Amino acid sequence: MVTCSASAEKNISAAKKLRLILDSPGVHQGPACFDALSALLVQRAGFDYCFTSGFSISAAKLGLPDTGFISYGEMVDQGQQITQAVSIPVIGDADNGYGNPMNVKRTVKGYIRAGFAGIILEDQ
Repeated sequence: MVTCSASAEKNISAAKKLRLILDSPGVHQGPACFDALSALLVQRAGFDYCFTSGFSISAAKLGLPDTGFISYGEMVDQGQQITQAVSIPVIGDADNGYGNPMNVKRTVKGYIRAGFAGIILEDQ
């Protein structure tokens, strides 16, 4: 587990926390979450970070697979609820960026505003 003092942790961005974790030696496990409660459970279990799972969010919200049923807006809203609930960094599943290159740019900016420490983009 990567740690820093309480005062230093308040002033460090989520992205910087994630970089520190990933730059440290060893294997890093970050379980998936799909809502604020599951993210809190990941944090309370002692993990240094977590990531959102598009499939899990789609399954939990709609009871459907991750095949395009969940929109960009729904993912950003859910992500913001998750990132605000925990103090550990959260990596966001940004699918394929939700469209053309301009949509990808919008997606990246929206995920940053939502508080994600990093994103996963699929090249389809």
